[in-house]
Amino acid sequence: MKNFEFYYSYLEPVVIALGFFDSIHLGHKAIIDEVIKQAKSKGALSCVFTFDNDVGKVFGDNSGLVYSYCERLKKLEKLGVESVVSTTFTKGFSLCAPQEFLELLTLNFNVYGIVCGNDYRYGKGGEGNVESLEKFCKRRSINLTVIGEQKKDGERISTTKIKRLLSEGEIEKANSLLGDSYFICGEVIKGRAVGREMGFPTANISIDESKAMLKLGVYKTHVEIEGKKYNCITNYGGRPTFNLHEPLSETYIHGFSGDLYGKNLTVYFDRFIREPVKFNNVDELRNQLTKDLEKIDD
Repeated sequence: MKNFEFYYSYLEPVVIALGFFDSIHLGHKAIIDEVIKQAKSKGALSCVFTFDNDVGKVFGDNSGLVYSYCERLKKLEKLGVESVVSTTFTKGFSLCAPQEFLELLTLNFNVYGIVCGNDYRYGKGGEGNVESLEKFCKRRSINLTVIGEQKKDGERISTTKIKRLLSEGEIEKANSLLGDSYFICGEVIKGRAVGREMGFPTANISIDESKAMLKLGVYKTHVEIEGKKYNCITNYGGRPTFNLHEPLSETYIHGFSGDLYGKNLTVYFDRFIREPVKFNNVDELRNQLTKDLEKIDD
């Protein structure tokens, strides 16, 4: 996947999706599918515009992102997107007038087409909308396609709703709006090896601080290693039995033995199993993990 910086100029023709694409849910996928279709027909690169940081935090919203920037790139590539235009959202960028934003976009990029959702806003204070974008594209002879509101079970699909479902542990419902399994990816780090001593070695991943938090607890998850799928148990959050509270993703990969330290791992979340519990001793924890293991073989 090619990565383009918004403030630099490029010659490659692109059909570009405009938006933030925090969660890349089914509504976003409808936009992306249209971009890919048009890019193929026009001999251009399919492209998505996104920010490489947490936009909300600039305005004091600390609810976090469904997917970090690196995770978004991973999902976009999986969907077949060939390139990304990114920049960092700052207070300075937020003051960019709608017309100025579009002028920069079309000056720096060879835009063959634009695709966006019907609620797309841009520029200072969100003053730019689909109507002003349409007028701009008409003057520049740029094809604009606006994708209508996407619904699931009669309700509008939104990143806000997905964040709420994740915070409540409703992973299956969130996944139905995302179009596939929610995931966390990162480098496997060394822990205290307590799990290994109990017979449950875990692959530990620090949680990106930009991400919205899941409900703390134990989940049924899965990973893919060298093309093979493994069912897993993942403890998301602290480790109350050991009085450790730093958020961490600890995954026991059932049926796998090997060294993953220093490697990147993607953990896909399938179902919430139980609330976090502070056990009296290691034996109680081991017994509970054995029971948890019985719930992941489906």
